[in-house]
Amino acid sequence: MNHFPLNAFPSKLREVILDVEELTQAPIPLIASSVISAISLASQRLVNVKVNPFFESPVSLFLFVIANSGERKTTVDRMVMRPFYQHDESLLRKFDESNKNYSIELKVWEVKEKAILGLIKKKTAEGQSTEVESKRLKELQAEKPMRPKSQRYIYSNVTPEALQSAMSQHSSNIGLIADEGANILDRQVMKDLSFINSMWDGVDFHVERKTTQSFTIEDGRITLSMMVQKKPFDLYLKRQGEKARGSGFFARCLSVFIDENLSTQGERFIRPHSNEQAHLSYFYQKTTELLMAGSQNIKNSYRECLLLDIEAQYEWEKIYNKIEYQIHPDRKYANMNDFASKLSNNVARLSALLSYFTEGSCAIKKEYIQSAWLLCEWYMEQAINLFSYEDGYYEALLLSWLNREYFRRNSDYIKFNDIRRNGPNSLRKGKLLEKVIFNLEKAKAIDIEYSRKGARLVCEGAQFRYNDFTNNPIFSFY
Repeated sequence: MNHFPLNAFPSKLREVILDVEELTQAPIPLIASSVISAISLASQRLVNVKVNPFFESPVSLFLFVIANSGERKTTVDRMVMRPFYQHDESLLRKFDESNKNYSIELKVWEVKEKAILGLIKKKTAEGQSTEVESKRLKELQAEKPMRPKSQRYIYSNVTPEALQSAMSQHSSNIGLIADEGANILDRQVMKDLSFINSMWDGVDFHVERKTTQSFTIEDGRITLSMMVQKKPFDLYLKRQGEKARGSGFFARCLSVFIDENLSTQGERFIRPHSNEQAHLSYFYQKTTELLMAGSQNIKNSYRECLLLDIEAQYEWEKIYNKIEYQIHPDRKYANMNDFASKLSNNVARLSALLSYFTEGSCAIKKEYIQSAWLLCEWYMEQAINLFSYEDGYYEALLLSWLNREYFRRNSDYIKFNDIRRNGPNSLRKGKLLEKVIFNLEKAKAIDIEYSRKGARLVCEGAQFRYNDFTNNPIFSFY
């Protein structure tokens, strides 16, 4: 399922993606992931989504793009995220000026406080009343200068302590954005996955400090957009992969690997293009409007709750049940139940984002649920290719099926095409079966031979019953 469902996007957003593609010639899935991240970051301060009376969720999304050097990750990130970078750059200048004024005002205030405390100390020593000074001290506390807040959106090269402090003191709605994600993967922030996961869930997060004051991040939101090369990603998997998978971090992500099938390298020839990217200009304008609305919404922290209309509700429930059905050990999402458990939530979030960005405040229509499902289903296929292959699950499943079929047919071989037609459902489509066959042959669990007519035969190998895969509980499935 390498063909990216670009047509699932509403027409205006689809044209935005095509504008960026025309300018950068980067892979469409990479651009689309960046656009989704931008919409998530612009909207997470303003809306939640509610699919039924019992389930209200943030709309923040985690996007994880694995792409090697030359795929134009930085170019796409800077182009799509331009309104956020411009906002932060302008804000930083204003914040620096405000911080200078704050420092001066605080010093003046501290001098006044010191003077009053000095009088109180002196009068106390002399046995005189300090009522006037105490009253003045209380009044002075109300005049203490307030530290300016920076409503910065984008963070990248940051420690978890610094990020948590910023979300507590400044803005609890931020984007963890990195076009070279190795910077984040190498940082402690990706080791504190309970914090990252809590922000996706939309729950409060308490930070206990030994040397400084403890605090709680309330109603925090993080949009994660990480683009990383394959080698740093593989190294991270070796170091932290089991923890990241076990904590549910990867399951929360919409992931894609820009492999040779998705890459545009070798096809990016110089070609004439329009100088008027009207759709990209629309995207910048709309994003800026949401940023301004978010800035006005800081003080009351109110979020509008987007509901599904009746048809959309029914469609979401159908998708939920479809996902649940596919978790069966012999079906599409076998060994991916952690990802599947978050998939319907991501469908709801993405449908809300597409609807809100396109139509504003209104009930989410069925078409947006369907669009979100097409996109999330594609990302799920990518996740299967990236993550479902960790523990030999599919090898054990095929061995279980072969063991039954050898006995049932009273034979020690089965045609490869019979496996493709009648074998485990989860192995019938795509390239997964070839990978499984390769691994089983390498482990000497099976041998590959050919009939006189050239048919590929899967035969019982010397280690068929005694190998690493037969220790997997799924070996007893059939």
